[in-house]
Amino acid sequence: MSGENAPVAVGDVVAGKYHVERVLGAGGMGVVVAATHVQLDRKVAIKFLLPAALANPDVVSRFSREARAASKIESEHVARVIDVGVLDSGAPFMVMEYLDGRDLAARIAEHGGLSVEEMARYVLQACEALAEAHAAGIVHRDLKPANLFLAQRADKSTSVKVLDFGISKAPVGTAGTTNTQAIMGSPHYMSPEQLMSSKHVDHRSDVWSLGIVMFEALTGSPPFLGEQMPEIVAKILQAPTPSVRERRPEIPSDVDVVIAKCTAKSPADRYLSIAHLARALAPFAQDSARSVERISRVLNSTDPPPPMVAAPPSAPTTEQPAVAKSNGGQSNTTGWGATQAAIPKKGTPSWIFVAAGVVVLALVGVFAFMHGSSAPPKMATPQIPSNTIATLPAPPPAASMTLPHLPDTSSLPAIPSLPAIAADPAPTSAAPVASAKVKTVPVSTHTTHAPSAATTSAPPPGDPLHMGIK
Repeated sequence: MSGENAPVAVGDVVAGKYHVERVLGAGGMGVVVAATHVQLDRKVAIKFLLPAALANPDVVSRFSREARAASKIESEHVARVIDVGVLDSGAPFMVMEYLDGRDLAARIAEHGGLSVEEMARYVLQACEALAEAHAAGIVHRDLKPANLFLAQRADKSTSVKVLDFGISKAPVGTAGTTNTQAIMGSPHYMSPEQLMSSKHVDHRSDVWSLGIVMFEALTGSPPFLGEQMPEIVAKILQAPTPSVRERRPEIPSDVDVVIAKCTAKSPADRYLSIAHLARALAPFAQDSARSVERISRVLNSTDPPPPMVAAPPSAPTTEQPAVAKSNGGQSNTTGWGATQAAIPKKGTPSWIFVAAGVVVLALVGVFAFMHGSSAPPKMATPQIPSNTIATLPAPPPAASMTLPHLPDTSSLPAIPSLPAIAADPAPTSAAPVASAKVKTVPVSTHTTHAPSAATTSAPPPGDPLHMGIK
């Protein structure tokens, strides 16, 4: 074991069951060793705090919070916490699953920029872990290539493990560090709002950090560089994110769009959730459907994700604009959208039947008028509805009225008003139609009665004109 201040040495047995074998890594705050569980003969990794860090209550609190946060996340893309304990010296320790591989920072340093497909595959796996963390109200706040471990599975494939939830933000009401200055991170990957106040950040700060990780994975270095920390901070707060294509022109422009949205200065302009980011990345990674599906299910209760960009567009229907409007301008191909497509369309609106009925009634009236008289009567009074002769208005007194084509009325019962009209065929000066000629109108052979003023004042209630429909 290197370092004279290390809490344990190679060959020590921790908690009576973990045999220390070698050092895996060390930093300013702690050290990680490889050990073997004596009874189970299983490799594990044990993380300790260095004695210098034990004097800082904030660091001790962070250490405990990391164990609690990691234990709440069951994703395969988070290093599992197996056990916790305290040494005889009072130093806490954390037992985790042993990981064989290296972190993303070492992968980038060795090979430079990764391919778009490899980068997208790693970030999507990290999104699976973050989806569970965010669903539990935990914000990581220290995402960087060094905290994304590329573990080797038994089949030699790579599985990303998100490490170090030490400065994660726990849900409101849980125990945790409240001193803003004590909670920092790696400034190159910190969001603008986290630089201003690390207490008041949410899951969109992790979205920013993943955007910086993607940029570095493709280009070999973070986008905001400087000789001193104030210069780096000033660029993060004010300078736009450089284009990946400036360093690697072969990168698709759509990748630039994804990174630019992740690293928008305002959290409101970034992807609303890890699920939204995962769907934007899906077209660039093979076999990404399962990752996106898992992320969507985890966050479904709090943030239903938009449809996958990789999915082919559905055939347009007349109902699509309404669906898009109800979803904030986004087409809906989620489970509700699919169910909605299977629902029968609503019946024809009732006003269509009303309009059709009016048209039919009007046609019937015209037909009856055309066949009920040889020619329409000409008179000075307003036009009379053509549905019946009984609604003709009574003639004004002392005025002659010309009725067209009157037949011989000798066989009909006497009508009081007709003799006056026949006795004075010559129109007077006050007649409304003085120049009209006498015409005859065919009259039914059945007995009729003279119309009265009461029957001519308004159309019958069933008449379309009476209903106010034109």
